[in-house]
Amino acid sequence: MAQPVNSPRHDATTQAALALHRFGLGPRPGSIAAIASDPRGAVLAELERPGIGRIDNPELLTSVQSARAAFEARAQRQAERIVAERAKKEAEQQQAGMSNATAEDAGATRSEATPPAQPGPTPERRNVLKEVRARLDAALDAEIGFAERLVWFWSNHFCVSAYRVPNMTGGYEREAIRPHILGRFADMLLATESHPAMLVYLDNALSIGPNSVAGINRTRGLNENLAREILELHTLGVRTGYSQVDVIRFANVLTGWTTIPLVGNPEHGAEFIFNRRMHEPA
Repeated sequence: MAQPVNSPRHDATTQAALALHRFGLGPRPGSIAAIASDPRGAVLAELERPGIGRIDNPELLTSVQSARAAFEARAQRQAERIVAERAKKEAEQQQAGMSNATAEDAGATRSEATPPAQPGPTPERRNVLKEVRARLDAALDAEIGFAERLVWFWSNHFCVSAYRVPNMTGGYEREAIRPHILGRFADMLLATESHPAMLVYLDNALSIGPNSVAGINRTRGLNENLAREILELHTLGVRTGYSQVDVIRFANVLTGWTTIPLVGNPEHGAEFIFNRRMHEPA
């Protein structure tokens, strides 16, 4: 027999469903009944759980480890291509002195003996797929999902491009977003803006103060991308009173926030560093 709309049971079920939809990732089998006795308490209990919102997976690399691994993998593939091209040229030179028939026979024999290898996912691509799986599992395993909704909100707010920094995006979210979803906005702001993924994505790693030592010695100069994004999107918002002069001044403040080059530094490449030679003097 159907219960009246205003019955206590119907009200509890409705409140549980609303809690899961508005604060979580939606109901799943059994979840409405599980929290029906105290929907509000269930949501708060999730947020109070130790380590909520974090992903502790020892198989995942840090963002800088991932960047270094991708750099090394690309360098290895490039070296292999160069060696293969050299071998091909040597073989062509050897065949040049042979008769046409002999050359054709040798080519057919090589083609049959060593068929071309089928390309598979690169090491960096496999690492990206691990990060995607970890993020999906965190959402699917969440009992309510309020913490994951906060992660998604702040990751969108402080977004970086998976096209520009594909090997750092997973680590960026785990390192700069997830630890701060229930903390102070200022801490998350500092963590995101100083993260190597953000510095590379918005080109601040290449920004040099015009009157700095590096600026005087090199032709590259100031980049306003990070400063403008912080003011326009991450904090104040558009049409809130700041001017182009403010953007330039803020960009000068951020000069020197860069990363250690991957080339020549296999142990610390891609890490954040403050380079005083690039910083615009006051």
